[in-house]
Amino acid sequence: MKNKLFSLFIISVASSAAFAQTHNDGAVLMTIGNDKVTVGEFVSVYKKNNSKESSLDKKALEEYLNLYTVFRLKVKEARELGIDTTKAFRDELTGYRKTLSAPYLTEKDAIDNLTKEAYDRMQWDIRTSHILIKVDADATPQDTMDAHTRISLIKDFIAGKGNPSAFKKYEAKVNADLKISKTSPPKDTLVAYNKLNPLKKMFALKTHDFASVAKVVSEHASKSSGGDLGYLTGMAGMGYPYEYETAAYKAKQGDVYGLRTSLGYHLVVVTDKRQHKELHLAHIMLLFKKNMSHDDSAKMKMKVDSISGFLKKGQPFEELVKKYSDHKETIKKGGDIGWIAFSSNYPNEFKDAAFALKDNGSVSEPVKTRFGWHIIKRLGDRSLLPFDSLKSDLKAKVQKDARNVVAKDMFLSKLKTQYTFKEDLKARDEFYKAVDSTLFMGKWNAEKVSSLKKPMFWIQSKAYTQEDFAKYLEKNQRGGVQKNAPKIINSVYKQFTEETLLATKENNLEKDYPDFKMLMDEYRDGILLFNLTDQKVWSKAIKDTTGAKDFYEKNKNHFMWDERLDASIYTCKDEKSTDKVKKLIKENKSDKDILSALNKDTVINVSIESKTFSKGDNAMLDKSGWNLGTTANEKVKNKIVFANIRKIVKPTPKTYLEARGLVTSEYQTWLEKNWIDSLKQKYPVSVDKKVLDSIQ
Repeated sequence: MKNKLFSLFIISVASSAAFAQTHNDGAVLMTIGNDKVTVGEFVSVYKKNNSKESSLDKKALEEYLNLYTVFRLKVKEARELGIDTTKAFRDELTGYRKTLSAPYLTEKDAIDNLTKEAYDRMQWDIRTSHILIKVDADATPQDTMDAHTRISLIKDFIAGKGNPSAFKKYEAKVNADLKISKTSPPKDTLVAYNKLNPLKKMFALKTHDFASVAKVVSEHASKSSGGDLGYLTGMAGMGYPYEYETAAYKAKQGDVYGLRTSLGYHLVVVTDKRQHKELHLAHIMLLFKKNMSHDDSAKMKMKVDSISGFLKKGQPFEELVKKYSDHKETIKKGGDIGWIAFSSNYPNEFKDAAFALKDNGSVSEPVKTRFGWHIIKRLGDRSLLPFDSLKSDLKAKVQKDARNVVAKDMFLSKLKTQYTFKEDLKARDEFYKAVDSTLFMGKWNAEKVSSLKKPMFWIQSKAYTQEDFAKYLEKNQRGGVQKNAPKIINSVYKQFTEETLLATKENNLEKDYPDFKMLMDEYRDGILLFNLTDQKVWSKAIKDTTGAKDFYEKNKNHFMWDERLDASIYTCKDEKSTDKVKKLIKENKSDKDILSALNKDTVINVSIESKTFSKGDNAMLDKSGWNLGTTANEKVKNKIVFANIRKIVKPTPKTYLEARGLVTSEYQTWLEKNWIDSLKQKYPVSVDKKVLDSIQ
């Protein structure tokens, strides 16, 4: 009953809608004490707790109404006793609410759309080059403007619009901001040099070629290769920020596209675009050794050429792999390296040669990479699987990927519109100079800015002030290496506004979503029912041993043994031992005497199981037909087994200890019946039969 009632009312949000609404939902079906229950309330719960195939027939409704009445009586009593005001109850309900609210605090449509977008992008492999000027996402306006100025100068130069005077103006500003002079500290001089020298080199170039510019100004490791980042393919973005991937898929080949990501400002150019394809490859590899001499390199080239010649003469690829390849991981697999795409992490020379192979089974000429020489064989090819077969896996990846942050930002943007979010960033910026160095140690105190009281932002016309933010900042400060107060303030302010928006959404769930309110009501009532029934019935029946024993004494005839056998089962070492045991049984010797007579020291010739047996306890006894005397011998695991049935024991009451489990169960039933009867006396139940009959 415990599990049945709890599962009956702690239920899934999904409900059946397969019933015809031919009744008056607002009509009062019954009253419980002074509480009125409408047809709509009852039918809604009935639908949720019955299968779609169930119907609103009279018998089913009446049976369910009885269960529902008991439920409502118990919940009413729990509320009257104030169980819903206890800390334990509130904590339990809060835990359920946190779990139930999670789906409402994400942008489901955004996740679905981003999943489909990722799949669509996976249809193409995009090769890009970029130039990066680093600036943190939460940088100060001054640092942001500095990075933006530099990337603008670079973009104009690539476009052939380089303006030396604009650079001179920027140079003057940098020197002025850092107060550069002959006596400036090396630290400041180095900062100015790192900002200005790459730009000076750029203006000294005789070409505006993107790769040439990238080599002198980019602040990314790819500068050595002219900014080339290779191919990206949808979800296989090789760690690119989502914004970068979006720009790559939007940009026209050859056009320079500017954007900002969490890394800083980028200039991106798409250098190639190919329809996605994957190849199944094998290779023979001759691995470069450290400090190879020129002669060694020449000998290796001759060796790979001779292997290539063997292949052209028809020698099997797999045999040559075993004989010559240095790639230990693939030798036993015939050189098989699996499936690769343009975006796979292989050297570009390797991929270019592999994708130049037109047919399955074809073999490349020797290919040199930084790792060694390769001869590549194409084993197979495939395109992208259909969306439906990848959707589940892709969605899981999206929710772990940076796209999940994008979905969160979309959701927060939606909340800002829904709750008319407004902010005054000047009020935030006042904290930049108001905080001190204790913030960097995680020891800052909000009392230090007690004079700051201005509103910082508004949600649903409610103002959140500088005082509110100061308390939040004190609670959420983190000591560490970061020594830039504006960056810390910006980061914590962003976190504060986001958490406040989400909290507002969560607090409004019952108002915004009637189905959520209904579900929370059901959980609330279900927990009340569970806790009070446990207190009044389940745990009480277990703990109240005095009451349980008294119940047993008054109802002994409910706990009877069926007819049983008084018998012994003998397991003998051999036939000789068996004959001796049967002889002693005929002499009316006790089992104790038999054990003493046959077992000497450590030699065990017979073992005996002697007790009162019920039907089903022993197959040999059941097979005997319960006839008195000894049974026929049976051989079990090289031993002889037989039984001696002494008498049939007539039905007798079980002792309290023997019947304890059954007593507890029936005592629970008795307690619950009496409790429900008392609740019906306390809260009279009245059902309107006409209204009940009108439900179809």
